[in-house]
Amino acid sequence: MRHFSRSLLALTTVATLLAAGAVAPRAETYPARPIRFINPFPAGGPSDLVNRLYAQRLSQDWNQSAVVENRAGATGSIGTEAVVKATPDGYTLLFTVDLPIVMAPALMTLPYDPRHDLIAIAAVVDAENVLAVSPSAGIHSLAELVAVAKAKPGTLTFSSAGNGSPAHLCGEMIKYQTGIDMIHVPFTGAAPAMNALLAGNVTMFCGPIALATPYIKAGKVLALGVSGKTPSPLLPGVAPLSASYPGLTITNWYGVMAPKETPAPVVDKIRDEFKRIFDDPELQAKLETLGLRPSWLTGPDLAQRIADDIAKWRDFVTTTKIKAE
Repeated sequence: MRHFSRSLLALTTVATLLAAGAVAPRAETYPARPIRFINPFPAGGPSDLVNRLYAQRLSQDWNQSAVVENRAGATGSIGTEAVVKATPDGYTLLFTVDLPIVMAPALMTLPYDPRHDLIAIAAVVDAENVLAVSPSAGIHSLAELVAVAKAKPGTLTFSSAGNGSPAHLCGEMIKYQTGIDMIHVPFTGAAPAMNALLAGNVTMFCGPIALATPYIKAGKVLALGVSGKTPSPLLPGVAPLSASYPGLTITNWYGVMAPKETPAPVVDKIRDEFKRIFDDPELQAKLETLGLRPSWLTGPDLAQRIADDIAKWRDFVTTTKIKAE
């Protein structure tokens, strides 16, 4: 009878502990299911290509599916907002160029605050643009562009990936630095903006080198200058725009972010894996063939650059009185 009482007491104790949560189920080891990267731009653009390279390597290394979902629109804010509202568990991540994070906020009110609603994990690429013109424009240099624009104010057009995009602000910076007037024609991504130039529907596009180089080499568009401080390895004969106008320098980062409140160990694991992939010389060589410069920023460094860039572009927008169309 005494033995039965002790057994009953032990069973009662275990039941009490389970009810109180003292005996917890085994914690899930991240990643235990597929990971989704939301790219807030159309498929085929430079950030999409880089995202897919990293997703493919991550899938192989973690033996877990990593898929890229393109959710374009509203200068990248639609896809970005989707990540902001996602469950903060590391299974929905944002891979983006800096447009919806530092440029769009300078021009419009957004449904999120990138500094507080997202965690900066890492940046992996620093990119620059090339100013390309349609051969039908009859313009062969930046000096000729300025001369034509001044002779016919408001007649030249430039496409962009959307309001607040690098191409938009590159065009606006050209206008500000040279004192010319041009008409902005926004699209929903870099690829559609490039297609508009190829079709001759716009005069120029200050777009990603990775996207424009094949068309430049094929003679379908002409390159007038690059937006970095030095010539691009892909276009060694094309001078930087800053050689003529020192203020014409724009570079952009590509990076990965997570919803706020994503657990720190998960963020760290993602960052460590991205750094391991980043350090692969084969991957870096592949990025360089696309005209992209591998450039690593840790989470804190990326967060600081975001804060600095937001302030820089807000000052520029205030000075030039640019408005989103």
